[in-house]
Amino acid sequence: MRSPASSEPHLPRRLDLGIGSVDGHRVFWGGGSLVWQHTSAAGDVLQEERLQPSEESWRAFWRALDELDVWSWEPYYEPEYPTCGGTQWAVWIKHAGRSLKASGRDAWPPGFERYLASVRSLIGRLPFG
Repeated sequence: MRSPASSEPHLPRRLDLGIGSVDGHRVFWGGGSLVWQHTSAAGDVLQEERLQPSEESWRAFWRALDELDVWSWEPYYEPEYPTCGGTQWAVWIKHAGRSLKASGRDAWPPGFERYLASVRSLIGRLPFG
C-alpha cells in the first residue's frame, strides 16, 4: 500500500511548523491528517485538532509558498541586537522534491507575514502565530 503523501501529490512528505513565545502553535502532518496544536511554554499540548484540508486548500498553500520563495530561506534568522525571550519559529517541509528547514528567534525572512497567512488559510479558523 502506498502512503498518502506518495499517492496524492498535493500532500506533504513532511510538514512541521511552529511558532510561539509564552505559549505557541504547532501544525504538522501526521497519521494521514494535518494536526494543529496549542502548546504551553513547557511544550505540553493544551489543545489539539486533526484537520483534513481540501486538495484546493493544499494547492493554494503550495502556490503561496512558491510565490514567497520559501525554498531559499536561510537556515536561521536572529536579530542584530540582543533580545530576551521573544518569539521563536521553525519550519520543516519536504514536498515535491524540495525541502526547507528554517527557524528563527525574533527575526523573520521577507514575506513571513504572508507565510503565516497561508498557514492560517490552510488550517481554517484555528490560530497560528
